[in-house]
Amino acid sequence: MSVDDYLDLLNYAKAINDGQWQADIIERLNNLPAASAQKQREESVRELWVQFDDVNAVLVELFNKLRENEPTEDQNSLKEKIWELKLERIRLAKRIQSKYIGIR
Repeated sequence: MSVDDYLDLLNYAKAINDGQWQADIIERLNNLPAASAQKQREESVRELWVQFDDVNAVLVELFNKLRENEPTEDQNSLKEKIWELKLERIRLAKRIQSKYIGIR
């Protein structure tokens, strides 16, 4: 629910003079920013995992190309791309680890 929804409920709780419900709604409103920040951190981790999976998929394709082709200059280019992607994967893994530490 959005903040506006909670505020509408709070106004209704005041209108019917339900003090307990008002207190519950206020408590939820106070916890809403923390929950939203947590959700953003989790979404950030999901995006990093998607990037990590994409890098892995490209690596698999490049390894398959490397295996299929006979030794050529093209292989050096493939090996360089593979090396760059491995470094990118390491960078993403470190970012993912740091985000998990932040989520706890």
